[in-house]
Amino acid sequence: ASGKWEDAKEPLEKLIALYPQYAGDGNAYQLLAEAHRNLGETEQERAVLNKLASKSCDAIYAYGRLMEIAVEKKDWQEVVANAEKYMAVYPLLSSLHWQLGRANEELSRDEQAIESYRRLLRLSPADPADINYRLGRLLQHTDPAAAKRHVLMALAEAPRFREAHRLL
Repeated sequence: ASGKWEDAKEPLEKLIALYPQYAGDGNAYQLLAEAHRNLGETEQERAVLNKLASKSCDAIYAYGRLMEIAVEKKDWQEVVANAEKYMAVYPLLSSLHWQLGRANEELSRDEQAIESYRRLLRLSPADPADINYRLGRLLQHTDPAAAKRHVLMALAEAPRFREAHRLL
């Protein structure tokens, strides 16, 4: 609570050594990862979060943070791997579907990206114009009619969306 992150690392590591299987609420792995995060030690944070994810099948904090780190590093394979684990626990998070769609788009996995974006549209995203535009762009070669429909929906949401006008 006082922000002494360096001092917190040693007792947390000892706690993990004494109770390595405990991955419940307020576990030492999560606290140690938070200490590493506040000290700017991303690789150590990532290692601790991976250990936590291997100990618990519902470590959504670990999956979410590992996805954030992977997005920053543009490691799209890692984003997909952690998003699939996260989705097994909590499938109704719209940001999860957006990140999964974005990662699949970057990996040129158009079918998976389309499916993620379609699921996202069902969850009422904050920016449906962007999602519809992305769907239109992904579908333009395989299903031109659906692509046009998605681009028109994007323009209905945001009439001055220049990229959507160009795609149309």
